[in-house]
This record gives sequence, C-alpha cells and structure tokens, in this order.
Amino acid sequence: HPIGGRHPDPYRVWVSETMLQQTQLVTMLPYFERFVRRFPSCEALARAPLDEVLSAWSGLGYYARARNLHRAAQSIDLAGAFPASAAAWETLAGVGRSTAAAISAVVHKERVAILDGNVRRVLARQVCAPEPWASKALADRLWVEAAARLPMDSDHMPAYTQAIMDLGATVCLPRQPRCEACPVSAQCESRRAGRVEDFPVPRRPRVRPVRRAGWIVAWQAGRVAMLQQPPKGVWGGLWVLPSWPLTRGWPKQAGIVRSFHHDFTHFRLEVSWVCVAIEARDPILTTINQDPVGAGVGTASPPKVTWMHPEDAASRGLPKPVRKVLEVSQGLVLRESDGEP
Repeated sequence: HPIGGRHPDPYRVWVSETMLQQTQLVTMLPYFERFVRRFPSCEALARAPLDEVLSAWSGLGYYARARNLHRAAQSIDLAGAFPASAAAWETLAGVGRSTAAAISAVVHKERVAILDGNVRRVLARQVCAPEPWASKALADRLWVEAAARLPMDSDHMPAYTQAIMDLGATVCLPRQPRCEACPVSAQCESRRAGRVEDFPVPRRPRVRPVRRAGWIVAWQAGRVAMLQQPPKGVWGGLWVLPSWPLTRGWPKQAGIVRSFHHDFTHFRLEVSWVCVAIEARDPILTTINQDPVGAGVGTASPPKVTWMHPEDAASRGLPKPVRKVLEVSQGLVLRESDGEP
C-alpha cells in the first residue's frame, strides 16, 4: 500500500489519498508510482508547471484533483511545513474531511474517523443502514458509527485506518463480498440476517443529461491543432481538440464522421468527430471554438490554436477521450500518406 511503512511520508500519503478519492486502488497504483517518480517531493510538485502536473495525471480523470493538489503543494511549500492535524489538512485545496482524517491518522496518529467509499460500504453492512447510498442521512449516521469504532490507543490509528480502508477494498466488495475472510463478520448485522447483498441501499436512480459536441482533428504539415482549456471548469487546464458547431454541417474536406460517448459524473458527452487536412489561413479556423464538451462556452472570435507535432501533443495533459481520438486520427493520416484508402 502506498501509505504503508514505519514512518509514513506525509507527501506520499497525501498524494495517494487524493488519487484514491475517485479511483480504485488497483487502477491508482501505477499512476501513483509514476507521479511520485516525476514529482518526488512536495517542493518538486509545487514548483512544476501546472501543464506538467496535468500531463502526469492524464488518464486518471477527475482533473480537479490534480489542480487542487498542485495549488495545495504551493501552499505547503510557502508555509515550509506539512499540516500537523486533520483540521489543518482540511484547509488545503481539495482535501475534504475524510481525506484529511486519513492523512492525519496515518502520519500523525491522530484519533479521527474516516469515511471514504470503502468504509461507508463496510459500515452500512455492519449496521444494515436503510438510508440510500450517497445521501446525507447515510453520511450523518455512518460518521457516528465510524467514530465509535476508533481504537482508544492513538498508536494503533495508522494500522486501524489502513485496515478498514483495505477491508472495504479487498474483502467487503460491492458485489460478491468475501464474508468468509472478513475479520469482523461476527459483528456484521447484514451477514447475520443473510442480507449482505442488500446493503448499502442503492442511491435513487437519476437521469444523466446528454450533451453533444463536434470535434475537428485538423492537420497541417504534420502538426495537429490543439487548444488549452481555461483553468476552471470541465477539463480545466487540459489540452483539447477544436470543436465544431454541429448545426453547421461538417466542412467539405472532412473525412468519415466517427462517434463515441464519454460519461462524466453529471452528464454524458456524445461526440462526433472528423479528421481534416487544411492549409494555412483556412476559413474553418474562424469557426472552431473552445467548447469541446458542449457546455455552451464558445467564443465569437477565432481561438488561439497551437499547432503541435503528435509527440508534443501526447506529452501534454490530455483527457483520455482526446488522447484516444488523436491516436486514431494519427493512424488515419499515416495510412493516407502511404496511399491506403
């Protein structure tokens, strides 16, 4: 586990807990190892350009975590020391109550409860909590349960905190939990009732709205047109492809229209995209805008397009869907240059 060890490094604990906010451990680990190799200390992270940080984070998703991590690292670097309590950790950008408690419990042996997704599942099954997942009522109830189970000796806090997180990650699984391997199954009310699969109670269904967008992969003399998103908002600070208003119809030199969808937390993005080869001062450059996710934030004037070689683009902070489209597009361009249909 990245936060293990006799003397846990607060920097590594903090980075790992931030990554684990929205990502499972098995997915997070390779990203974590690459990230701390690239930025081995808080000082290194604080002094790196945000674009480099986003590049290292590329593919992990929920990019606000990376932006907050960078901003918080600058705050720590300026202060000259890491926070020394959960309350102090919670003042940093992107560090919520549970994350702050996990860091402080492991690093400082502070006697504070955590309530990440894995721990919520464990406790909801332990008490047969009837409140639906992600509800405030469930959180309020389980914070009380989490605090009641803390060890009295603060020296046990690092081991206990890691253990209860790992219990949810490896044993008390969302589906087909391994109850026979659970060290606290005797105290689990849902197991005694034979209703483990009934808990946690699922959240109430919600309709995810759909947004549609058109992307243009514009190639010129072996380089591709890219735009950097504003610092805030969806994919803030990342490099994206120019978008095209779907109501206009595709430019005449466009190739085959391809499509895919990408799910965000609050909406589904349906993207249609084309690959085009253009000359300098092509009129289509006056049409493309900075609204790749269809959020209605386009610009009336031509945006500042940066033309990049594919290798340069690949080294930037790119959302996973953009990276995939670039890879496919580059393959199409290479085939066409070889005379293939």
